Amino acid sequence: MKVRIGLVFVCLLVWFPIFPQTGPAHNWHSPSEVVKKIKKKFSEINSYSADFQIKSVENKKEKTMRGKSLYKRPGKIRYNFNEPEGDEIVSDGKTLYIFIKRLGAVGKQDLSLDKKNSSGALFTTNSADGLSRLFRKYHYKFDAIEQPRIVFEKDPTKYFVLELDQREKIGGFEKMKLFVDSESYLIKRAVATDGRGKETTIAFSNINFEEEIQDGVFNFHMSGNAKIVNNPLVSEN
Repeated sequence: MKVRIGLVFVCLLVWFPIFPQTGPAHNWHSPSEVVKKIKKKFSEINSYSADFQIKSVENKKEKTMRGKSLYKRPGKIRYNFNEPEGDEIVSDGKTLYIFIKRLGAVGKQDLSLDKKNSSGALFTTNSADGLSRLFRKYHYKFDAIEQPRIVFEKDPTKYFVLELDQREKIGGFEKMKLFVDSESYLIKRAVATDGRGKETTIAFSNINFEEEIQDGVFNFHMSGNAKIVNNPLVSEN
């Protein structure tokens, strides 16, 4: 099964979602200090629900995916897509399922595997650890000397902008750019680019940290007619 790049990008980013700013402002930091604060902030999050939007651009053609996401510690995620309708990404923290309705296919990914893969080796039973692995698998630095700074028109927020470059070129997303709120140290936007130049951006809105989320929603119920592909996101090499 050929997994669409947008869904794989979600698998990368569900372990460090985008949140509204909180907390006091700070002065300039080194990249390593910013990364340390990102990890600390995410470790304090127990659960959330949010609307998400994923945009991909390739050869001047744009595709948008939307839906609702749920997260619960440790490592439980659910992404219900309403565009394209019916697609799902679900994990109980041990196994990740990617259901593509159009294909009638399910990718079943064992998160305990320790192999090279095309999406950055972020598969883990612990989401905080997944975030740590991201920064181990990619070199990171500030994109410019001025940090933090206003980046987006009509957005007064100052961001630390981190550029990530894949340490070992194994395909998938070779470069990423993270926009980190300078007050909260939470990622508010993430952009990833693969070796062919395809760019994918993910954003969240309507975040709710108070919604009660039952563990049962992270169980994947497979259709009897779905074709199962085991471990589509990793390779043996």
